[in-house]
Amino acid sequence: MQTSPHPFPRRALPALLIAALLACLLSLAGGSPARAAAGDGSVSDPNIAYVGRWDTSSGTAAVPQWTGAYLQTGFTGTTVKVRARNAVNFYASIDGGPDVFHAGVRGTVNLTPRPLSPGTHTLRLSYRSGDTVFQGLVLDPGARTVAAGAPSQLVEFVGDSITAGALTDRLALDSYAWKTGERLGMRHTQIARSGYCLVAQTGCTGLRGQFFKTASTGGADWDFSRYRADAVVINLGTNDIGHGVSGAAFQSAYTAFLRDVRAKYPTAHLFAVQTLKKRYVTETRAAVSARTNAGDARVHYVDTSGWLTDGADYEDGNGHPNEAGHTKFADRLAPVVRARLGSGATAKAAAPGQPGDPNIKFVGRWDTTSSATAYTPYWAGAYYRVGFTGRTVKLKQRGTIDLWARIDNGPVKFYDDVKGTVNLTPSALSAGNHTLQVNYQVVAGSYKGDAVFQGLVLDSGATTFAPPAPAKLVEFVGDSITVGTTSSQNARTAYGWLIGERLGVEHTQIAQGGACLVAAPDGCVGLERQFTKLNPNAATPDWNFSRYRADAVVINLGTNDVGHGVSSAQFQSAYSSLLRKVRAAYPQAWIFALETFRGRYVPQTEAAVKAAVAGGDARVSFVDTTGWLGSGDLTDSVHPNDRGHRVIADRLAPVIAARIGA
Repeated sequence: MQTSPHPFPRRALPALLIAALLACLLSLAGGSPARAAAGDGSVSDPNIAYVGRWDTSSGTAAVPQWTGAYLQTGFTGTTVKVRARNAVNFYASIDGGPDVFHAGVRGTVNLTPRPLSPGTHTLRLSYRSGDTVFQGLVLDPGARTVAAGAPSQLVEFVGDSITAGALTDRLALDSYAWKTGERLGMRHTQIARSGYCLVAQTGCTGLRGQFFKTASTGGADWDFSRYRADAVVINLGTNDIGHGVSGAAFQSAYTAFLRDVRAKYPTAHLFAVQTLKKRYVTETRAAVSARTNAGDARVHYVDTSGWLTDGADYEDGNGHPNEAGHTKFADRLAPVVRARLGSGATAKAAAPGQPGDPNIKFVGRWDTTSSATAYTPYWAGAYYRVGFTGRTVKLKQRGTIDLWARIDNGPVKFYDDVKGTVNLTPSALSAGNHTLQVNYQVVAGSYKGDAVFQGLVLDSGATTFAPPAPAKLVEFVGDSITVGTTSSQNARTAYGWLIGERLGVEHTQIAQGGACLVAAPDGCVGLERQFTKLNPNAATPDWNFSRYRADAVVINLGTNDVGHGVSSAQFQSAYSSLLRKVRAAYPQAWIFALETFRGRYVPQTEAAVKAAVAGGDARVSFVDTTGWLGSGDLTDSVHPNDRGHRVIADRLAPVIAARIGA
C-alpha cells in the first residue's frame, strides 16, 4: 500500500528563529550542523551505516551514486517503514532474510506488513532504480535504531556491466561482486556501470578517471576519507576494444590506474582480473608487473581461464554471466581474495548451530547464499540434519511456521504455528551426543508460513558435530501427489520420503502442488522448466546442481496437464526435454518415469522414454504402476492417503534399489 509522506510538524516561531540563528552561527564559525539524535531513523542518524558512495550532504536525503550501494541499521519494535520521495524500486532484507523487492513504491513504504516479534531487528536496504533517494525510517512509537554490527573490512569492485550484474534478475545483488563480498563476510562496494571502459573514449566513460569521482557521472571528487578499502578488484577491458583503444594505451592507463588507486588505499590488496573474454591479457599482466617492479607487493593478477562455460553460464552466449555464472565467478574469486587478506577476510566462523555451520547438512534445494543469517528451503521435503552435544536444543524461528522435528531417531514431533525460540526438548535429554532432523511445512497454496532456518540455541559449552550421512540420494519430481498433499504429515508421509528412509538414502522432493509438466498459460507451474530452478515459483535463479548429486530421479508428472489443455504432442515433447535436462544435471543417475496413477499420457510418457533409450541413454526406464492403488488407498479420487503412500513405497522402493544398490 502506498501512502503519502508525513507532513512536517508545526513548530512555534521562536523555535524556528533559534534554529536559523544557530545554523548561521555554525556557518560563520566554519562548523557543521549538529547531527541527528542517535536512534531517530533520520538520514543523519549515526546508527545508519551507508556502504558505498552515498551523497548525504543535504542532511535530509541520502542518494547512492554507484550501483550496489546499501545502508544497514538495527532497530527495535515490531515494524519499520522507509520514506521514499518518489517512485522507486529497492530491495529490503530484515533480520538477514531474503532481499524483498519493492517495485514502484513511494511515500511511506511499510516493510513489515506482518509485524515482527518484539525485540531488536536488522535492516539492509539497497536501491535498484527510480528515484533512489532515502529520506529516513519510520519506527514504532518509543522504538529506536541501534548500530548494527558491521564487518570491519571492505572490498571494492571496479568494472563495467559484468561487475554491475547486467542482464541478471536482480542486477547488482546477483553480480559476482555482491556475492563475493557476502561470501567473504566483508562490506562491499561496486564502482561499476554498464558500457564503461578503462580508457575514456568518445561514447565510453573511462574509469581511469571516473573512479575517483563521487558519482558514475559528473566531476565532483569523492572523499576517500569516508571509508577505506582493504581490497580492490578491477575487472576492466571488455569494452575498450570496441572503442579503438590500442594495447599500448591500455597498458599505460592500467599501470597509472593501479598507481593512483594505491595512492588512495595505501595498504589495500589490488586484484587485476583477467576479463572473461580474455581481452588485453598481455597488457593487464604487464601493468601488474610494472607496479610489482616498482615495489608494490600488494598488486596481483587473477587468471580467470576456465572459470565459466560459454552458453551455460551466460545470459547471451559469452558476454554477460547469468546468475549461475556469477555464482561460479564468486566461488572462484572469493578464495583468491581471502588468501591475500588472511583470516580477517573470512567471515567470522559460524558459531555452532548457526547458518554456515559445516556440521549442519541441508538436504534438498535450500537458498544458503542470499543471506548469511537465514537459509530458506524452496521445495517440498527439504530438511536438515545435525548432531549436537548437551541436554537441550532450541530452534530460532523468525516468523510463524509448522515444522516437524526428530531427535535421536525417536518419534517425530509436530510443532504447530510456532515462532521465536522454539524449545525442542522441554524434557532435558541425557548428557551426551544427540542428533536432530527438522523439516518445515511446505509453503504453497494458502499456507504462508515462514520457512526460514536462523539457527539453533544449544546449552552453554555445547557444540555441534556432523552425524553419519547416507552416501546416496534419490530425487522425486512431481506434483501434489509427490508433495504428500492430504497425507497426515505432508512431505514426511509421502512415498518419496518413505522410500528414501526405507532405502537409507538422502531424499529430495522437487514437487509442487498443482504442478504440470508443461507450463500452461493459465498459471500451471511447468516442471519441465522449473526443474532447473532454485524456486518453483520464480524464473531465477537457476539451481546449482553441483550442490549435490542424485543417484536416482523418479518423475511422476502428467496428472494435472489434462486439465490445462496440454496436447499429447506437447506433453511428449516436454517429457523428452525434461529427461534431457535431468540427464544433463545428473549424468550417471538412473531415471524412472512413472505412469501416473490415473493413467494419463501413458503412451506419450513411454514414447519419451523409448526415444531417450534409442538416443543412447540406457539408464532411463518406464515404471508401469497399473493396479498399485485401490479406492481404499485414496483420500479423494486423486491423492493417496497414508496407506496409499506406503503401498507406492512398497512397490517402488525395490525397483529403485535394484538399480542403485541401496
